Amino acid sequence: MSVFMRFQSIDSPRSSAPRNSSRIWVGIATLILVGLSFAARAEQPAEAEACALVEDTAEAVIAEIRDSRAAIEADHEALLEIVDRLLLPHVDSQRMTRLVLGRYYRQASAGQRAAFTKEFQRLLVRTYAGPLSELGNQEVTIIGTKPGGADEELVVESEVSGGDLGTVPVAYRMAPVNGEWKSYDVIVDGISLVNNYRGSFAQKIQRDGLDGLIRTLREQNEQ
Repeated sequence: MSVFMRFQSIDSPRSSAPRNSSRIWVGIATLILVGLSFAARAEQPAEAEACALVEDTAEAVIAEIRDSRAAIEADHEALLEIVDRLLLPHVDSQRMTRLVLGRYYRQASAGQRAAFTKEFQRLLVRTYAGPLSELGNQEVTIIGTKPGGADEELVVESEVSGGDLGTVPVAYRMAPVNGEWKSYDVIVDGISLVNNYRGSFAQKIQRDGLDGLIRTLREQNEQ
């Protein structure tokens, strides 16, 4: 099954989603934010440990959201807390920032890189927090692994099923950081989160500069 997916536009945050597509975004949100979370200790056998962590973490995230539904409905911040606690600590934020900014990363100051990373993470959390609150019945099946783009990288391949999207292939790009595997990209049905945002952000930087992009992200995150 082919999945229609366009990630949120920074200029028109709600315009990229097709009409009447809330169920599609529920599935996409599952895949994206679960895919950002997985870490494993690098001193263990890479393939087996990475696969086990992907499966275990995905199941834990889905289960906690399901079990915390009442708290989430009462206070939206409860969902953000779950995401912050279970997902974001296991993202290779530096690598993701470097890939998303592309050639503009080399031109950015340390302060700009840190500010962009913070706002980009908040963008991901806030964009998909609403759909994530509807999770609970999805299942993750690990298919296997393959080498990544560099010697130390690994791609964990899986399928997510149980929602209105049917069965969707999802691949997680991972690399070791200080003795742990961390995820820095998720590829849903062949479409990369990093590549999608990189094009949108590049257009914004060309018009308004990197500071303009950071300011736009901050304003959207504060809405």
